[in-house]
Amino acid sequence: MIIGVTGAGGHLGAAMALDLAAHGATVLALGRDQARLEAVVKRASELETDGAVIALSCDILSEEEVGLALDRMEGEGGVHGWVNNAFGATGSQLDELDPDSVSETLDCGLGAVMLLTDQVAARMSGGGAIVNVASMYGVVSPQPSMYADHPQFHNPPAYGAAKAGLIQYTRYAATHWAPRGIRVNAISPGAFPSEQVANTPGFVEALETRIPLGRVGDPREVAGCVRFLLSEDASYITGHNLAVDGGWTSW
Repeated sequence: MIIGVTGAGGHLGAAMALDLAAHGATVLALGRDQARLEAVVKRASELETDGAVIALSCDILSEEEVGLALDRMEGEGGVHGWVNNAFGATGSQLDELDPDSVSETLDCGLGAVMLLTDQVAARMSGGGAIVNVASMYGVVSPQPSMYADHPQFHNPPAYGAAKAGLIQYTRYAATHWAPRGIRVNAISPGAFPSEQVANTPGFVEALETRIPLGRVGDPREVAGCVRFLLSEDASYITGHNLAVDGGWTSW
């Protein structure tokens, strides 16, 4: 199976790429930072995975670069699966919204994903599976008090709006592409802090008080869910948003 993963050099994307390769997939790891992608390739080789990770620089905002990535996948055997994980925009907060920032966030988080996924689906001649990485903040609002002492980590409103739109787009695409054998699902991760965030005194502890399971997540727990939704084990699942949040959105 050939699977494309955008944002594959990032915190969650790297875990997804490595997990898929470990279970036999050939993963085209896509992103803008070639060095980070090569680090994922190196890690996969060290783990002696059953599959393989191939690094390819790609900007999801570029139709041409996405097309070249899909050409590469077809050259490797076909476009079987795709994970829309990349997200690189910044955002401004309520009462001080910057028009350019809002536009960039909505474009990167939703508009560009919709356009590139059209390209992906057009190459899935024999059907396939697509997973969109949304967020718990596409389902519920951030709790303002949670970020009172750590405003640098507060998710901006355009981020949540983009992720909510991505969940709705998932349902739309799933119902329209189902006759072509293309399944489209989403996952909504909860608290999976990066190393920088995790090393901020007090913040992870504050998050854990809000999570029913009492802990933040491990990126491998997202990766396993992505692999499931791409697999034949999920052959009767489409249009679904899977919350991977330790119960955050349950209360």
